[in-house]
Amino acid sequence: MAIVAAMLIAMLSAVVPRMLTGPAEQPVPAPPLAPIVRPRFGSPEFVMGVQAATASLIVVALNSVFGLIESAWGVTACVYVVTGTAAATLERGRRRIVGTLVGVPFGLICLPLAAHLPLLIWCAASFAMIVYAMALPERYDVACGAFAFTLVVTLAVTGEHSLAVLVARAWETLLGGVLGIAAAMLMFPLREAKET
Repeated sequence: MAIVAAMLIAMLSAVVPRMLTGPAEQPVPAPPLAPIVRPRFGSPEFVMGVQAATASLIVVALNSVFGLIESAWGVTACVYVVTGTAAATLERGRRRIVGTLVGVPFGLICLPLAAHLPLLIWCAASFAMIVYAMALPERYDVACGAFAFTLVVTLAVTGEHSLAVLVARAWETLLGGVLGIAAAMLMFPLREAKET
């Protein structure tokens, strides 16, 4: 019975976003990107890779010194916040941090339900993933909040009840986001070319 319930929840989560977004599921031509000032060496993509890798290496070093609880969350945040320009990275990092700092506490509030009503938690996680899928293209902050909520409640419902681990989702994402932003702002910052 549990397998059937899980399958129905998964099907609902996969189908509903596509039904609700309709035309958004169809590929649309991307708007033209503002030209980026050519870096002194390499390509903008190479510089973005160096920025993300440097921030990630700092997380790895902090993990080896302090033993972070889930350093993968910090590394993920480092990599996902770095974008085509320093200004865009700052905005994306801000959105990721804000979304995570809303989604994790909301998930923690729902933890008592995980022990007593796991099916309700799985339904809530399914709904959150619908929100994630619909919000991701335009509202990165909302998508990050929905994903953080889903991660916390699904960890709890599958037996992870350590508050330190669940709260680490917020502070390690904050750490990774800040390091990613710092790398993009301080290491060969990429800027949009000024129109003449």
